[in-house]
Formats: sequence, structure tokens, C-alpha cells
Amino acid sequence: MAREISAPSLFQLGYYWEAKIFLTSVKLDLYTPLGSGAKTAAEIASAIQADPSYLERLLDALVAIGLLKRKGVHYANTPVVAEFLVKSSPFYMGELMFLQDEEWEAWGKLEEVVRSGKPPVKGNIFMNRPEIGEKVLRVLDRMAKRVAPSLAERIDLSRYNTFLDVGGGAGTFSLAFCKRYPHLQGTLFDLPQTLATTQKNIEKEKMTDRIKLVGGNFNRDDLPGTFDVVFLSDILHYQTSEENAALFQKLSRAANPDGLIIVKDMFLNEDASDPGWNAIFSIHMMVYSEKGRCFSGSEIRGWLEKAGFHWVTEMERNTVLTAVK
Repeated sequence: MAREISAPSLFQLGYYWEAKIFLTSVKLDLYTPLGSGAKTAAEIASAIQADPSYLERLLDALVAIGLLKRKGVHYANTPVVAEFLVKSSPFYMGELMFLQDEEWEAWGKLEEVVRSGKPPVKGNIFMNRPEIGEKVLRVLDRMAKRVAPSLAERIDLSRYNTFLDVGGGAGTFSLAFCKRYPHLQGTLFDLPQTLATTQKNIEKEKMTDRIKLVGGNFNRDDLPGTFDVVFLSDILHYQTSEENAALFQKLSRAANPDGLIIVKDMFLNEDASDPGWNAIFSIHMMVYSEKGRCFSGSEIRGWLEKAGFHWVTEMERNTVLTAVK
């Protein structure tokens, strides 16, 4: 359901204040010292080399936003901050916030982009800035590790033998499915510059005999064979409708008869009067990439069916579809 806007919240939408306060707090890494327990402003300032007086004002703003708690003179992390913004956490997501801060200038061009209809960048960060792309991959890997095992449990692959992960990035989902189904042989297809990170993850998990890495561009190059299961995660929102429709045709050719396709992405709500938060993410893609945007589940269903897939099933609302060839 779309949120209701009051007069105060209307004006607050026009302020950059909360976003910049939050992004600055992540760059200062003030949450990591609090990982060991509550501290005073002076103690945090000493840990991160900041001015105690100015830092205290920032800390109080973070309390007002809801990111920190204050009791007396001591500040403490909230549970969600402790999970995602303390560097020792296995789910640390700070690098993703660094990326948002780097996009500060790009967001300033939003009016120009909307008026001109011209994207502010060519390609995307994985193509243009591989050093930043690697950091993003690490964050996406940590995020995926929270959901990949449960997805592997919910989608039964016991009768399938081969698995193709198209644009598989860090390999998180390939690892989760191959661990859940010990007989499954995986192949991950992605850009060569991405596979350096993937290789490290596969080696770390001792799965090099189960998951083969193949470099290439899935829009330009042939896929490496045919497979019982084809998996596609968070690819569609980087591409145009035409590219996605063509990609599904290629994926259909890579799927064996009675094979399964699994599509994970960020879908818009079918009800256009309440498109959901992914409509906001779609604007992020507008300023962040050359072609990116979000699509509705019905659009994706249409591409699947035109490519020869049937029995399209929504496994997770606005996130996961499956279909059979």
C-alpha cells in the first residue's frame, strides 16, 4: 500500500539531510566501535578520530532517525545496524552505502535525465568501474547468503542434474543450490572480470569440482551448452525490454526439454496505483546505469511464454518466478 503523505513529511521529502547524515555515519565507521558495546561520544570520537562535540550532534541526529539508541551519555547500535554496519559482521553492507555516496553527484542530474530522456552514463558499474564493481559483488554476495539457502530449499531440484547460473556474479546461488543438491553440477556464466571474484568464492567453499566458470557476455555470446535448470538473478533490471526478450529466447535454447527456469529480480507491483518500493529502485537504475529499470511480473511472464516456457509460477511475490520449458 502506498504511504500517506502529511504536510510535514511532504517538506521532509525535499531535504537531503537524513540521507547525508546516514551516509556520513557509515563513512566515519562509527558503528563498528559500538559493536563491542555502548560508548560515550568521546569514546567513539577517539576510536574514529573525530571531534567529540560535533560528533555528539551527529550521534543525536542518528538517534532521532532511529539508527542508534541513547541512554544517559551512552550510545548503542540498534539490532539492524549491528547486523549490517559493523565491519566484523558476516553481513556487513557498508560498501553498498559507499556506492550510494559516490552516486551523490549522479542523483543531482535527475532533472536533466528526466527532461532529456538521455542516460547520464554508458553501460553500468560492473563494466565501467570493475574495482567498485568488485566491492558491490562482495555486498551482493553477503545479501544473497541470507536468502539463497532458503530459496534452494523451497525449489526442488532433486530430479535435475545440471544447473546454469547466467550472470551469476559471486556465485552465491550456485553454491547454495549445489550444496543443497549434492548430485547437481553447476556452470556459472559471467563477464571475465567478474569471474576473478567468483573463483575466490568457489575455491573458498571447495566447490571447484562442482561449479565450472565460463566467461562471456550473455547478450552477445552463446551460452555454454544446454542444462536442466537455468537460473537468472538480478539481471533484468540492468537491461531494456528488447534485450530481456532476446535473452529469454537464448535461455530457452539453453534449457533442456522439461527443464526449469528460475528468475529472481525486483518486479513492480501489478497494480499501477501502488507500484511498490521497486518503482523507487527503478529511478536508482535510471541514474546509475545506461538502460536499467524495473519491470512487472506480467512483463516477465510474457517474455517467458513467448520464449516457449509454460507453467509460470510466482514463488515469491515480486521477486521469484519459475517456469518449465
